[in-house]
Amino acid sequence: MFKRDTVSFQLNSRCYCVLILSIFFSTAVYGQLSGEEILRKVESQVAGLQDYTVSLDVTVDLEGINVPPMDVTMYYKRPDKVRFTSEGFALLPKEGIGIGAGALVSKYSVESVDGEVEEGIKEYALTLRPKDDRTKLRQVYLHIDAEHWTVRRAVSPLFDGRTMTAMFSYEEHDGYWLPSFLTVTFSSAESDTTEDSLLYKARPMLRPQMPRNGSISIRYSDYNLNTGLSDEVFEQKGNGAERE
Repeated sequence: MFKRDTVSFQLNSRCYCVLILSIFFSTAVYGQLSGEEILRKVESQVAGLQDYTVSLDVTVDLEGINVPPMDVTMYYKRPDKVRFTSEGFALLPKEGIGIGAGALVSKYSVESVDGEVEEGIKEYALTLRPKDDRTKLRQVYLHIDAEHWTVRRAVSPLFDGRTMTAMFSYEEHDGYWLPSFLTVTFSSAESDTTEDSLLYKARPMLRPQMPRNGSISIRYSDYNLNTGLSDEVFEQKGNGAERE
């Protein structure tokens, strides 16, 4: 009887030790940072990046739309100036690209923070809400790479009832981890009963004819960093998609 109790005690002790160590390491990795501190680390990763120009190869696969591959030039200047130009029509997911890593704290408040490991990569999962009520993104779920402090995934319900999911891959350029590939997926439930959706059904003229499902893939290449882009670049009007 004494031996069985001793063995049981030893096993239980080991279990408790494993549990305590698991909690300790989980807290050490994830629990020490607040949501705002995490966002500031994402911002600090590109703190020295004042502007850049990059070429985008865009492939569109959206229901009901036949769009040939597009070549687009993207211009960025801190804190949030963005412009896209192309030779012809350019269809770009501005909401997905528009989550600027350099201005997260000023634009979003953090509602919750969780830690997890996905595909062997330590991440923070953040729920954000825009501080400006006029923005189209009412809520954003971010997965932050805890090693490079980059946004790996962003998920947001859109105003028209769809859900947008943006998946990023990165490469290092002059010390900055910048997007190399982006896939933005749009999806909608079969039965949409959201408040916005019901409003659009009652007043269909309010809703533009947007495709419900599909994806847009973007490959980034030929980055030119900190070249001193003028504000006039973002004031010029030309062909293609533009956004300031």
